[in-house]
Amino acid sequence: MPKRHHHPHAAGSHGNWSIGSNNLTAAGRSELLKDLGRQLQQSYGDVLKEPATDRIKQLLEKLERSQRPEDEGSL
Repeated sequence: MPKRHHHPHAAGSHGNWSIGSNNLTAAGRSELLKDLGRQLQQSYGDVLKEPATDRIKQLLEKLERSQRPEDEGSL
């Protein structure tokens, strides 16, 4: 059986990590986050356009119902 090596960035690890933005100005951090958002949108945009499965729709409807005020139906 192969030995498992502890990796400091493994899932479930609670170590500190950084994307190297600590030395950036506020404008630099903002641009970094915008760029990250653009990259995520480019990578996952097609997935967001796909229709949700029936199970996901049911869960979203349940979530929406649970967040409505109790007296909303009486207006």
